Amino acid sequence: MLNNSHSFMLRCGRLVLQAVMALLALGVIVPAITHAATNQIALLVPDGFALPDARVSSWLDAAQEEGLKITVINDSQFQQGTTPAQFSGVILPDQVHANASDALISSLETYANQGGQLMLVYDFGALTTTGFYAPQKSRLSNLAGVDYVLYDQLLGNMIGVGPVTGLGTTLRTLQVAPGKSMVWDATATNPVEGISGYVYGFLIYPSFVTQGTYSGSALLTSPNFGLVAGLRNFGNGRVLFVNMPLSYLKGQTDGMLMHGMLRYFGTNMMKMPRLSAQPKALGGLVLNWHFCAGDQIAPANKLKGWGIFQKGTFSMSITAGPDQINVGDGKGINLSQNTTAQQLVAYLLSQGHNIGSHGGWIHDFWGANASETNQSTFEQYLVLNKQSVEGVTGRPAIEYAAPEGNTPQWSVNWLEANGNSAYYFLGHTGMAPTRSYRNGALTNETIRAFPVMPFGQYATFEEFEEFNVPAASITAWYKQLIDFVAKNRTSRLIYMHPLGAVDYQSVLNSLFNKAATVKTSGQFNWFTMDTLAKFGQRRQQVSWQATDGGNSWTFQATHPSDLTDMAWVLPKSAYNQPVVTQGLGLVTWDGTNWIVTALGGTTLAFVSSKR
Repeated sequence: MLNNSHSFMLRCGRLVLQAVMALLALGVIVPAITHAATNQIALLVPDGFALPDARVSSWLDAAQEEGLKITVINDSQFQQGTTPAQFSGVILPDQVHANASDALISSLETYANQGGQLMLVYDFGALTTTGFYAPQKSRLSNLAGVDYVLYDQLLGNMIGVGPVTGLGTTLRTLQVAPGKSMVWDATATNPVEGISGYVYGFLIYPSFVTQGTYSGSALLTSPNFGLVAGLRNFGNGRVLFVNMPLSYLKGQTDGMLMHGMLRYFGTNMMKMPRLSAQPKALGGLVLNWHFCAGDQIAPANKLKGWGIFQKGTFSMSITAGPDQINVGDGKGINLSQNTTAQQLVAYLLSQGHNIGSHGGWIHDFWGANASETNQSTFEQYLVLNKQSVEGVTGRPAIEYAAPEGNTPQWSVNWLEANGNSAYYFLGHTGMAPTRSYRNGALTNETIRAFPVMPFGQYATFEEFEEFNVPAASITAWYKQLIDFVAKNRTSRLIYMHPLGAVDYQSVLNSLFNKAATVKTSGQFNWFTMDTLAKFGQRRQQVSWQATDGGNSWTFQATHPSDLTDMAWVLPKSAYNQPVVTQGLGLVTWDGTNWIVTALGGTTLAFVSSKR
């Protein structure tokens, strides 16, 4: 199920018990703990838990994409004396650790009392070591700050499924980008917004029903079921309680909240450095133009006349066949025989844009009919489209967008096997580029999904027009999104069609003028899917660590071929200005961070004293 996992409604009451069954696996291998301070988050798994496991890998991969260092430890290692001086933060994950002993819970409370920071997620420790719910409430309610897992009282109704809301400012801090939430209560002084999705509107999520007065700062709430996420002090430490199954959701193509909570825990709470997912740690947008049929060419030439295609470097996706809706209708672009379309493509190439495939040859036919069971029929359309585009451009077509977002898993496998680096995706909406988990697993190691960034329920000009979205609202959204990616040094993908865009010239002008202004200030850039995907693949080969020297941290990084444009972001609240001690590096800064950017070579070292 793409985007939000609505199928979970049928299974949410069984999630905890299903997680218990997974604990029967044996043979976990985790690194030995040293007693020196580390600049890493610890992820706690049970003794005897076998790795690799996708429910753990999802956390490790998310941390890697967020640029945070993370280490897996088991219960015995944690209980043998892990202190906040060694690991300042520990994640207690969902799904893999539903059983917990009283002794472990006591150790977690001791760790937090001593100044440690915990991210307590959903069903961690919901069951005793014998596999039963604890009497009355979760034994971790003391840490969470509210009562939850109320099986004795609520039985099968102890988990609710509904919308999740928060202040707009809080949602942005949790990396919920503008457009990925909609106004829930416009009457509030600080408008409350609900997390939303393209087409769906307000999304629904599972959370345990909570009771009691929460003494911390609520981050997310359920209008019907209580606290969904909050941060509270516990002794000298803090507990971030996340009452949602983050790993499960990521596995079902909704990874935004896991990534956002990881960024919040690691950067906002622990003040950790991170290796940016962006070249030079520079935020930006991917603009993906979809050329679906023959009626897109004339408006595209009109946009060309306005100079729109000179405003940045964009990703262009073309459905190249002669038909649009059904075989033989003659409404397609027919790229291989269409001189006007070929001249437009030549111009777009001259401006530096990437030309890729918009799916399978016949746009609407693919969108309505391609499925997980008909690869033998529909694979030919991927082949035909790729061959046609490459025949006209003379270049590999390595970016892809599925018609109507219809992306069967086999098509992603085919794309990866045939050299594609990136694809537009309707799963994980609102996220930065990611290696996509689907059906609980990571199947494709090298190709990257580029989730669509919606504006509430809509994303294209045709939809804005059909549903009477004011032009001023669209303009404001685009501007807010540019500010968001610039501030957070991240990226998102927006998309449009030439046929719809020509009716919104003033909005386009505002979008590109805003982008140009922020780019001039050195905070923004336009990217193509392929640029970010290849950078992400090269970034995966970076090996780096931070060593505690007492009064300062020493950072060392290596790459087998090229560190160019790799950039580390260090919060000013925890680090003084870094000094490069080895290799080629540049130190810059903004109001809240130091940025250390590699200028080349294969090694880089820098030091930063503690604040």
